[in-house]
Amino acid sequence: MRVKFIEGYGLRLKFGIKPPLSVLQIIPGEEYELTISKPKKGRSLSANAYFHVLVDKLSRALNISFTACKNELISSYGVVEKVDDVPLIYKTNPPPEYMKEREEVHTKYIKTGEDGAHWYRVYKGSHEYDSKEFSQLLEGTISECKDQGIETLTPAELERMLKEWEKHKETKEHEAKENSRKS
Repeated sequence: MRVKFIEGYGLRLKFGIKPPLSVLQIIPGEEYELTISKPKKGRSLSANAYFHVLVDKLSRALNISFTACKNELISSYGVVEKVDDVPLIYKTNPPPEYMKEREEVHTKYIKTGEDGAHWYRVYKGSHEYDSKEFSQLLEGTISECKDQGIETLTPAELERMLKEWEKHKETKEHEAKENSRKS
């Protein structure tokens, strides 16, 4: 959420999340805490942004959708989602053609059961990866791009970017710990 003071009018609140989560439900009698800080300056091209640039280029080269390409890369080079250290398997009715176009969940088709339902392995979204996991995803993506003749960064540029990603993740983890201590 962004808060902006407009002289003579008060505060303007801007929520940075998409509906339906952008609805703020105020419960009468409950206390709320509002934290105000200056916006952070944008970073240079990060490893995550670079990954998405490469996904875009690769999807165009392969003539498939951005989402299908990203899901294929994540399910090939990414990290399986686990619950209590057990890989998450998802059973549902939608066919693989539908699931590969889903942005909110990254899956890889496993099989179709006797009941006609489809089974999928679920993968973590790239924003959840640590630096080692993200490095593996990015290196696999770069390899796929090179196979298609797509220009990529030099190893030195990539190393610099991955170090920046690691710093960013460490900062986010530190901020999360600080915020949980304050709660």
